[in-house]
Amino acid sequence: MFENSKSLEEYQNRFPTWRLNLILTIIQKKVEKSAVEKRELPLVWSYMHMFSTMQVAKLLALRRGLDPELASLTCAFHDIHTLLTGSTENHGVNAAKHIREIVLEYNQNSRGELPEITEEEVDRIINAIAVHSDKKIIANDPLAELLKDVDSLDSYLHGLIQWKESGRIPRGNKVLKEFNIDFLIEE
Repeated sequence: MFENSKSLEEYQNRFPTWRLNLILTIIQKKVEKSAVEKRELPLVWSYMHMFSTMQVAKLLALRRGLDPELASLTCAFHDIHTLLTGSTENHGVNAAKHIREIVLEYNQNSRGELPEITEEEVDRIINAIAVHSDKKIIANDPLAELLKDVDSLDSYLHGLIQWKESGRIPRGNKVLKEFNIDFLIEE
């Protein structure tokens, strides 16, 4: 597992992605087993959105002084209910059971020498995801705010119509400004 490094300590001093990579492997296996026929959103959209939000989240987390691995794990899980069931209804709140099941699989069977995903991390992820759909409300949690911002910008980057009343436009513009990109999403 650590072919390119000498020790677990050396891994921990690098930009961390191995826990995330193993979680993605578990998610992929669960999606393959779920065999959902009727989906509100195409499976390919769910995958594209998951991967692109994870990458933007890492960068924005670094910019904001947050843990990039925790941010990317949060994005990997943020639409997990939709990915596994095909349903978008209350997907943020309904994600908790899937997240706990996947993290349990990781911690008990998949992690090898990698650190566990702690209960504190799981709670932070679940709390951020539970509120991510309401873009108009400012959350009291930097991780939830990051997720809302990344989700907003990513939907624009994938070409989705940005409804003014959704609250996504100001969030997307905020992220662009943070990255010093001189471009505004039109309302």
